[in-house]
Amino acid sequence: MKVIGISETEEGKDKFFLEILYDEHLARGALWVPKSICKEAGGLNFRIKAKRQYELLLRLAERYSLKMTECPDGQELSEDYIFLEEEWEELSWEGIRTDAYIISRYRDKLLAHQCLNEVVESFLLAGELYGQTEKAAVLLEKMLCREREYYDIDDAVRPILIYKGVDVCYNILNLFAEQFGEALERRGALVEYFDPEHEELQQMAELMNKRYRAVIGWQSYMFSITFGAEKTYLHDTICGPAFNFIFDHPIWEKSILTNSPQTVSVLTHDPYYVDFCRKYYKRHAYLFPPAGELPRTDRGQKKYTLRKFQYDISFIGTYEDYWAEVIAIHKADRKTRFLANHFLLALRKNPGQTADETFRQTLYERRGAYTDEEYLEAFFQCRRMIFCAMHYNRVKVIETLLKAGCRVDVFGDSWEKCALKKYPNLIRHPSLNGEECKEVWQQSKISLNIMSWHRGGFTERMANIMLCQTVLVTDDTSYLKGRFEHGKDLLIFPIDDMEQLPVMLKEYLSRPEKLEEIAKSGFEKAKEFHTWDSRAKEFLTDILEEEVCSRK
Repeated sequence: MKVIGISETEEGKDKFFLEILYDEHLARGALWVPKSICKEAGGLNFRIKAKRQYELLLRLAERYSLKMTECPDGQELSEDYIFLEEEWEELSWEGIRTDAYIISRYRDKLLAHQCLNEVVESFLLAGELYGQTEKAAVLLEKMLCREREYYDIDDAVRPILIYKGVDVCYNILNLFAEQFGEALERRGALVEYFDPEHEELQQMAELMNKRYRAVIGWQSYMFSITFGAEKTYLHDTICGPAFNFIFDHPIWEKSILTNSPQTVSVLTHDPYYVDFCRKYYKRHAYLFPPAGELPRTDRGQKKYTLRKFQYDISFIGTYEDYWAEVIAIHKADRKTRFLANHFLLALRKNPGQTADETFRQTLYERRGAYTDEEYLEAFFQCRRMIFCAMHYNRVKVIETLLKAGCRVDVFGDSWEKCALKKYPNLIRHPSLNGEECKEVWQQSKISLNIMSWHRGGFTERMANIMLCQTVLVTDDTSYLKGRFEHGKDLLIFPIDDMEQLPVMLKEYLSRPEKLEEIAKSGFEKAKEFHTWDSRAKEFLTDILEEEVCSRK
């Protein structure tokens, strides 16, 4: 067992690199590698199926002046090191593929030391011994010419570029970007950030012709930026699978999704939105909900019955004036105003339907047959009615609880202008930051979530409530089916029959032992499947690899 460390001098750096390059046996055996340099070099390359440690050690030796020492048997190093088990493989095609990549990656060094021909001859001999001389020669030629076969491997150890989002809604998009970036780094990925709100145009131009393992935006307009008389997309000059994370209904992002390269895929939290993006924007789209993070304090780790609860039912979310939105639609032209009014009435009548299903029915009833393009444009003109109906439902849910005598603690300055403040059991509190929200959830027996018309979605609020070991109560969404169970992991109420909600909550509030069971079960599921760490694993091992394969 060997320990890799950084030498205090640069002396012998190239010699050590070449020794490993010439003799891969030096990389065999179990290795302890510092996590810091492993991450900076791009980590293990999982696009190669053989000789991963050997390839990693070469990248480290190219970048750093290394030293290798023996580690006494049975000794374990600190958490600052990653342990790589012994790697030993017989001659295989995957090993030959890795060798072809290595020769190509370091061809200039091999040429400089006048040993490229010798290494190539050794490679071709391995291909002959494997019985694939011609196939090996063709692969090596493609690698040396930097064709797709080379970049399929090489891009996997490049940085992931994250575009930060616009500073809206308590800076939530940037918070998501940072949380996901940190989770990717914990998985060994190298992450770079670009903040278009605070960068100069010249710095955007510096991204041109760079290669990345992936590029991720957060409802980002960066993918829509063009330059030159021909209006070339800036992102067409940046190499790497691109993803734009969309948190609202995709109709809100029509401008971004119709004015960006078709190679940009969509990540979204609702399967209905996945289908919408595929049908109307003709884009690859993946179901990929936002996630939560464990609270920093240890209060949430205390046994449920021993915690000090300040709130029976809490709700953290904004209040918006429904009637202000209704009045705003009157600024539109008569044809749009007529359609929007009927759409809003239909949303209120059918709160369990998806917004696009409701609008499709409304459009057909009012205008008859339509094309996809006509549907998309009309839906965009009436999109604010989704927002309007969402806040109508939000107020209606909370008023239903208040009328039944339930105390509801709400957070956010916007509730000061709400007509519901006439109810003495509506307790209003100031706005909160992210960690303060978690403190409130930890001090709540039950915390309420009301979906923003995402009828198949899952949100970070839902994940964070459960991660705070608090009972989540939410209106139904198809995402929950098969993942969470009502009465076991959380509580679900029908949005089209709100009168059931106060009855259900009063019953559970009278059974603290049952609330404890639900809180614990929800916490365990959320911790396993709905943290940013679990999302990072899913992105790197499933979504990113599927995207790369689908683009070949």
